[in-house]
Amino acid sequence: MSDDKYSKYELVIGLEVHAQLSTKSKMYCGDSTEFGASPNTQVSPLSLGHPGTLPRVNKAAVAAAVKIGLATDSEIREVNEFARKNYFYADLPKGYQITQDKTPICTNGFLKFEVNGEEKTVRIHR
Repeated sequence: MSDDKYSKYELVIGLEVHAQLSTKSKMYCGDSTEFGASPNTQVSPLSLGHPGTLPRVNKAAVAAAVKIGLATDSEIREVNEFARKNYFYADLPKGYQITQDKTPICTNGFLKFEVNGEEKTVRIHR
């Protein structure tokens, strides 16, 4: 096989990375995140998505996002929007997930690192 037919293509690989932050409370409510707590003890009407409850963003988590954004030379959004993505899974009884899919806090950054003495740059879309 000839390599010429592949030379017009560029390999692009995307990763979706989830990170557990070391905050004292959850992302959208004040419920504890203490490791080792008994099952179902770190929940509230808010985290369960009961009617009439509204999420409140964890300021420490946003600060951590801004720090990583600055470290990766990203653009930091001045106004943030959070949306509900509605879908049904057995492990998601409230029927929605809060997301920043369309308007992430940080966008268009990059990470530089060295491999075998050669500097590489990986772009961070969001």
